[in-house]
Amino acid sequence: SSVLASLEDTLSDAPRATEYLGRLLARFVEESILLLQEVGKLIQEGGEEPGYLIQDGIAADILGAVLDSIKSDKGDSFLNEVKSTSSLKLVDFRPQHLKRSKLDAFM
Repeated sequence: SSVLASLEDTLSDAPRATEYLGRLLARFVEESILLLQEVGKLIQEGGEEPGYLIQDGIAADILGAVLDSIKSDKGDSFLNEVKSTSSLKLVDFRPQHLKRSKLDAFM
């Protein structure tokens, strides 16, 4: 969670940090180390304050990268199974003011 707490600062130095973090978290889901729901909770609680990553649109990019990586690595059926067994509401990770996000493809 400390990685997520400082993610905003990291993005200025490494703009693809959300993609890399998403790939890492996807791997944890693929290997049954974490459930997608647990990944969602980490993202929701991450940032300088809980909810900050969602407000800033970073959460949508991270979760979008997680789902994209799972789809690429394991296919649509595995992705659909992971999504259906979690109680995540993808819309909760996307702020209203955001025009486009990596998460949109999975909503």
